[in-house]
Amino acid sequence: MARRSVQFWRISQLNGDQLIRPFPARRVAEVLESAETQEVDRHFTCADGTRLLAHSRAAHPYPVLLLDRVRDSNLPSVGDAAGHRKALPLAPGDHLLETTYFAFLKQNVVAVLTSGNGPRASRLSEYLDGMLGLDLGLVPVLREDVEEILSRLEVSRFEFALPAERLSGKLMDGEWADVLESASHLMKEGTFRISLSVGRTGKAEDKQRIRDRIQQLIDSFRRAGSVEQFDYVVAEGKDSRTGDREVVDLLKERFIAHVDVNADVLNDPSRSTAEAITILGRQARENEAFFRRTLPDITGLPDNSSVPETAETPEITVAEGGKDVRPEAGIGASDDLVRR
Repeated sequence: MARRSVQFWRISQLNGDQLIRPFPARRVAEVLESAETQEVDRHFTCADGTRLLAHSRAAHPYPVLLLDRVRDSNLPSVGDAAGHRKALPLAPGDHLLETTYFAFLKQNVVAVLTSGNGPRASRLSEYLDGMLGLDLGLVPVLREDVEEILSRLEVSRFEFALPAERLSGKLMDGEWADVLESASHLMKEGTFRISLSVGRTGKAEDKQRIRDRIQQLIDSFRRAGSVEQFDYVVAEGKDSRTGDREVVDLLKERFIAHVDVNADVLNDPSRSTAEAITILGRQARENEAFFRRTLPDITGLPDNSSVPETAETPEITVAEGGKDVRPEAGIGASDDLVRR
């Protein structure tokens, strides 16, 4: 058996705020399925050069998408029984596909089944933006008591760390993007760690101002869909109700289920997909009550008109100042689904 994890994320606006209606996941799946049937090129290259390719494989009871990381360079080798290495037996034009599975559940929750070196969850946002013009974000679903603890926490310290090779301003938005981008120029190896604290000296009102500022930075950090790229993220402070010191690990407290997958099916695309759909469906049923109890209710109908008829990379034009500008499309600034 092989151990895999199922992560739970919630589709949000780019700034992490809640959507005001259900995300049109079924319509997205239908458009991608139609594009595949019509042999439309669905490859999308991210800003960092990662190539992605999506497939729609199930619509009931939940839409399921497969997102492949497409590799045609730096490929691994194959070893025979004696340990002799040889190249992967790929025909001309073939690629190595590493897959992550996404199931769109109720309340705008996305269950993500990781698979080896498949794309991380935040790549789904990049792909749907690039192919369908849908600008959306993903925020992690936390364990039931984390939100309650954080709401009572009089924060005194916030600290995170990540490997230097992952440093990039693209991991975060706003002020954090500037910090990480600057750090990426300072170091290429080792671990980058940053710690913000209130300190022991100063007036009470000054400490409260610093505490409020750190809380704002924690909130913006948690809204980032790239939190999974960090090795260590903690908030510390005093519980205003009990007076106890609390340390909240924002990585380990994410709502993640660990599942065992039959290793024999992992190399068979049809069997591995069927197994993934079964796992995601089971996780959806087992955790539906938790989501209903802990997440905000989403009402109304999805805005299917926000999804274009075909999957294709939006045309990019170069505006004055050299910035890339995408045309208004899909879930954009004027669309009620995301921004209001």
